[in-house]
Amino acid sequence: MIWQHIRYLIVGFAILCVITGCAAVRGVPPVPDIRDEVIKTALSLQGTAYKKNGTAPDGFDCSGFVYYVYKKSNIILAPSTNLLNRYGRKVSPSDVRPGDLVFFKAKKIFHVGIMINHEEFIHSSTRKGVTIDRLDSPYWRNKSVHFRNVL
Repeated sequence: MIWQHIRYLIVGFAILCVITGCAAVRGVPPVPDIRDEVIKTALSLQGTAYKKNGTAPDGFDCSGFVYYVYKKSNIILAPSTNLLNRYGRKVSPSDVRPGDLVFFKAKKIFHVGIMINHEEFIHSSTRKGVTIDRLDSPYWRNKSVHFRNVL
């Protein structure tokens, strides 16, 4: 008789676990992907003017733009292209993800932007301010390029 009560308790407990395990959890917001947050911030600044040594929405240079965008996601990076090139780890072109940094080099590294997808990046251009360009555009395609993941 006691074994029968124990069996009922175990079955009841198992049913309760299944029911509560299948219940929807309400009131818990989804955790935002930091990459999405970085891209959303970067895109919101499109059209902002270029400003030499600028690190704020009144104007950005290329590294100041990267610095500001990541700072909005609580990631503090240096507002210097050469120093940014020391953060994170190098990424192969086939492994590039949104939010990775793209660096351009002639004799030395001279420009940095934020990848939006495999083909496009957002950056602060001296002529256009914050804008989106393609890696295969006539201006950029002949520049030496590499990528870094800082997230």
